[in-house]
Amino acid sequence: MSDFIVQTKNLIKSYGKHNALDSLNMNVKEGFVYGLLGKNGAGKTTTLRMIMSLLKPTNGSIDVMGYEPTKMPIKQRQNIGYASDSMQLIPWLKVGEILNYNGSFYDTWDKEYVKQWADRLGLSLDKRVFQLSRGNRQKLGLIMAIGHRPKLVVLDEPAGGLDPIARKEFLESIIELIHELGTTIILSSHALSDLERISDYIGIIDQGKMQVEMSLEDLKSSTRQIKIVSKNKLENISFEDTLKLNSTEHLITGIFKNWDDDKSKKIIQKFPNATVEIQNLNLEEIFLAYAGK
Repeated sequence: MSDFIVQTKNLIKSYGKHNALDSLNMNVKEGFVYGLLGKNGAGKTTTLRMIMSLLKPTNGSIDVMGYEPTKMPIKQRQNIGYASDSMQLIPWLKVGEILNYNGSFYDTWDKEYVKQWADRLGLSLDKRVFQLSRGNRQKLGLIMAIGHRPKLVVLDEPAGGLDPIARKEFLESIIELIHELGTTIILSSHALSDLERISDYIGIIDQGKMQVEMSLEDLKSSTRQIKIVSKNKLENISFEDTLKLNSTEHLITGIFKNWDDDKSKKIIQKFPNATVEIQNLNLEEIFLAYAGK
């Protein structure tokens, strides 16, 4: 049995001559939060929709909880929750009505659990959907995704319209889900500070390919920014793992992956008369280095 709750191998999705996904490999461990990053058009939403069997791959394979998504039995499918920024909700229904309607599709729908989340997120059950702000619609989408206590939750830009206070509540909700149920969460978001706060693993997609996939801790510990300043003329740095490099005669700045103590020593030895600064990076800075590459 696979160690991964979701796994894709050489996944391709083509639209004519254009590949939205190009041999994408993705591995999501059970019980963790997997943050999926990428520029607009990188292939994030396409990937999540194929995991949810809303799109069929052109080639390659997807395994979700031991099944190919389009062939997954209904009983097993009820272990998945999904919320997207582009979800279409029936506008004239009240929040309570749409939650009850959604719950009718799940054997494990927990009305009391749903009521608790609605109260916590400040969502009135008597308001009609068309009366809700964008942020409140996203809160509704989240409750719809978790009301049946799923094993896997897939969230595509779920907090894009939330203000800072609501986003904080949303993130705390996700953390609580993990602690309470051991839920696996795949989360795509442009709010990188949010992802940095809650993610265990990170995948960065660019032009339909997985550029890097590892634990957040390992990603941050193996990526460094280097700044070298000297009064004398500087030689260029030559490393295979260069993500970004800018140089003048007296200043070199660069960002490198797969960094270790050995590379630090080589840099210091190569420029003994220069000032060498080796700095840690946050997730946003790391993502910009990969995306800008």
